[in-house]
Amino acid sequence: MIQSKEDLKAYLTCEKELYFDGEKTSLPVSFFLRSKTYRIWQYLWTLRHAEYHKNQKSIGNKIAFVFFHRRKYILGHRLGFEIPENCVGKGLMIYHIAPIVLNEDARMGDFCCIAGEFCLGNTGPGTGSPILGNGVNAGWGSCVIGNVKVADRVVLGAGCVLTHSVEKPGARVAGVPARIIDKI
Repeated sequence: MIQSKEDLKAYLTCEKELYFDGEKTSLPVSFFLRSKTYRIWQYLWTLRHAEYHKNQKSIGNKIAFVFFHRRKYILGHRLGFEIPENCVGKGLMIYHIAPIVLNEDARMGDFCCIAGEFCLGNTGPGTGSPILGNGVNAGWGSCVIGNVKVADRVVLGAGCVLTHSVEKPGARVAGVPARIIDKI
C-alpha cells in the first residue's frame, strides 16, 4: 500500500523499469507510438497516483484522488482493466490488453505477472476474496475464485480455475478445476 511520496516513487520507478528496460521499449518511443506497453504503464501510473491520494488525509489529496480515480476508470474502460486501489503490490506486470478484473477485497503480492482474461474474485456477497503471494504468474484466461490463499511464485496455467488454496511455494497449477501438477 502506498502511504508516502517515497512509496509512490518506489512503485513508479520499479514499474517503469519493468516496462521500459531496453532501447526497443524506451518510454519516449512507446509514448510516440502509443504502444500497448505505454498504454498499460499509463494505466498503472494513474492507479498508483490514485492509491497514493486515496491513502492521504487532506482535502487536496481527496480532490486529487477523485481526478486520478476517474482517469483510471476511463483508461481501464478502454483497456478492459478493473483494478481497485490498494489491491496490488508493486511490480505488477500485465502482458496483454484484455479483460482483467480484480475484486476490491482481493490482494496480490509484489512482482506478480498477469496475462489477459484474468479474474480474481469472490463467490458472492459476504464471501471471502483471494489473496495471492509474491511473484505469482497467471496465464491467459486463469481465474482465482473464493476465499483462496496462493503461495509465493505459484504459476497458474492458461485457462485454469482455482477454487482452493495452494500452499506450496513454486507450485504449478492447471486445469478446471485447478490442481497442482508439479512443484518447481
